[in-house]
Amino acid sequence: MSSINLIRLGGLAAILAGILRGVNSFVSSDAPIVAILYLLTDIFILFGMIGIYGFQHQEARLWGFLGFLLAIIGIAIIRTGAIAGVSLYAIGASIFTAGLSLLAVGSWIARKLPRWIPIFWVISTIVGFIGYFIPGLSLLFVISGVTFGISFAGAGIKVWSAASK
Repeated sequence: MSSINLIRLGGLAAILAGILRGVNSFVSSDAPIVAILYLLTDIFILFGMIGIYGFQHQEARLWGFLGFLLAIIGIAIIRTGAIAGVSLYAIGASIFTAGLSLLAVGSWIARKLPRWIPIFWVISTIVGFIGYFIPGLSLLFVISGVTFGISFAGAGIKVWSAASK
């Protein structure tokens, strides 16, 4: 399979990840299907990251590479779940959001994605951090998920359409 096709498939995965992340924002954490939805979302985020980074890797420079690397590590830590009874979600999510923010800087430099996408990535990380860690502001975590979902799907659409030309 050619690298162009792999990048396009990564764009498709980013679209699916964005849609799922947006939907997950409104699914009750008590619902039996939530674990499956988040697993699928994280798988699509991984492949979406590969497509998004592959699409702009030369132009995104070191910022993009470090962001991509941290985001992948963050998802892997999130998926680990817990070690010795200690939840790793907050650590993995923090690493992922730091990576997403660095990838946003690389994307801004690369100028291959619409400007609103890296802006939404940074906004989603800030709003999500506040919503997760400050009691009473959990609505912000939902807003963060929707913002991330829209921007990640938007990046996927750009990657899918541009890589096909």
